[in-house]
Amino acid sequence: MKRIRKIIGCVLSAVVLLCAAANSPVLTAEAMTIYESDGCSHAEGYIFIGESHCQVASMAMRELANEDGIIPGIPDISYNFREDWSLSTGDEGEPNTIFMKGNLFFVYESIWTEVESGIQTDKTYIYSDGKGESGRGVKRIHEIIEGNPNISHWNIIAYQGAVAVSKNGPEIGKYYADSYQNWISYEFPEADIYFLSMSTMTKCYRGVKHKDAINDALAKAFPDQYLDYTDFYNARYPGEMLSPADQIHWNYRTYQELITDVIRKIQQNRGIEEHVVKVVVTDVEAVLYTNDNTVILVKPDWNAQILFPEVDAGLPVHVTGITDNGFFRVELGERTVYIHGVGLSEN
Repeated sequence: MKRIRKIIGCVLSAVVLLCAAANSPVLTAEAMTIYESDGCSHAEGYIFIGESHCQVASMAMRELANEDGIIPGIPDISYNFREDWSLSTGDEGEPNTIFMKGNLFFVYESIWTEVESGIQTDKTYIYSDGKGESGRGVKRIHEIIEGNPNISHWNIIAYQGAVAVSKNGPEIGKYYADSYQNWISYEFPEADIYFLSMSTMTKCYRGVKHKDAINDALAKAFPDQYLDYTDFYNARYPGEMLSPADQIHWNYRTYQELITDVIRKIQQNRGIEEHVVKVVVTDVEAVLYTNDNTVILVKPDWNAQILFPEVDAGLPVHVTGITDNGFFRVELGERTVYIHGVGLSEN
């Protein structure tokens, strides 16, 4: 996957932070994350809030989005993410200014500096007393909502606490449950709020006595809003980690599958039906080859279910048709699938 080797060194700094449960000071953030409105009307908006998991997931979803911000496999999503050096850089000169717009957002500080890691991993990041006092992460969510009046309804997915659970005792579960209850009743009463389980089965949590204190407390307090992905994580551990040395973060494909599945579950809960695209197919016979942009879908529609988000480049495929919206119909074994024109080459 693109950029994985480039970010492993920076990600490992967060690995050390989590595994060692270092007490980083909560200081003023150095990163600049700018949440923009695309000015388009959206029925639903999605905000994931977390720490380094959210950081890597946001970059993974950027790799999945096409040039128009459409993410294959998720209906009604617009996601535009870019980073540059204009306002801030990381400890090693990485671009640390992040721009997001559309109706999908990720809230975190960064993992490119020690200061930002300390802010986003502290339990106070998601704190709310229900009376006006709140953590930086909560303020950032308000900022997104207020800056995007074009989005009618918000879905907020909390994915934070991976470090906090390793630094605190069993009481940390109540701290999170109490703050999130204040999210529901005070901070974001018009939004739907969900709580994504943390992957505490990884090697990093060995020896952490109360590693599931937050997961267990949220599952008990919010049974209808708790998204338990334990089986999902177990099926991918340890083979789908970001690197052999990184025993916290998943690879891009896993985050893509995770975020996609969460959004689709929320859309089902909201009664959002997958739209049907009517296309005309012209029969052809040809052999073309996969490339770096190949994404295999079950239907000729960017919003359709993804069968394979990544395919090795240079593989021959049997093309049997071309659709009027730019997809090739391909025979894959006994299955008919679709690949957009940008994902196939003549050699």
